[in-house]
Amino acid sequence: MIDPASGSATKKTDVFLIDPRNIVVEDGFNVRRDFDLDELKEQIKAKGVLNPLTVIAFKDENGDEKYRLVDGERRYRATMMAISEGADIPFVKALKRPPTMSREDLYIEQMMRNEGKRFTEYECALMFQRFKDEFGYTQVEIADKFKKSPAYISKCLSLLDLPKELQERIMRNELSITAAREIASSYETESDQVKAAQNAVKAAKEQGRDTATNREVTAHLKESKEAKAVADALRSVWAYLDGERMVDVDRLITLLDKEQSLYQAMKQYKKI
Repeated sequence: MIDPASGSATKKTDVFLIDPRNIVVEDGFNVRRDFDLDELKEQIKAKGVLNPLTVIAFKDENGDEKYRLVDGERRYRATMMAISEGADIPFVKALKRPPTMSREDLYIEQMMRNEGKRFTEYECALMFQRFKDEFGYTQVEIADKFKKSPAYISKCLSLLDLPKELQERIMRNELSITAAREIASSYETESDQVKAAQNAVKAAKEQGRDTATNREVTAHLKESKEAKAVADALRSVWAYLDGERMVDVDRLITLLDKEQSLYQAMKQYKKI
């Protein structure tokens, strides 16, 4: 195992056993939004925590040693869930980092070690934005820092330009990132984008799925285009009829099929 903080292999002697009950999680430090704990919790009940957490030791106000979590919040949360359900887990493996480690290096540690579930593009975007806001990094510098292409950094950060409601639905795993991008490229106004997201999520739930994908977005787009085409056609027909309210639909359809032209069909319709 390579330690991203030093670039060298992690040794067994670098790993310590600590009581998970003494771990402290700093609110907002982790950019992860989708923890998805149930399956991991059952794995931990059966096999324990396989990969070490990363922590920084400190003394609390009573002089007791505690550990601030740097990496592994998903594993930590699943562990505490397992303990709350009766699992006997007195210790977990952990790597200790020095308290002098910079905030910047701690963020990098969180992203680069990541031995559990991969971060989503949205979660990466939150971290990349931190480096812009807190440390003044450019997108090129962020790309170099995280060993990613500048195009990938830009692609991730573009998600933060989405309407807040779409971002919240991504965080709640109600809307896939590809679906959100499809909505953003297909609808011009924020209100239309929000409405499209709502429709996609509703359609997915009606089909028994938690997350709306491109399937729902493209289906709604098709329906919207069809509805608009019908509405435009009806407006054109109404204009030709000069206010006539009673329309023989069957006759009009027959003429449209025959003439293949709205203008010619309406001329014939008005002659009959």
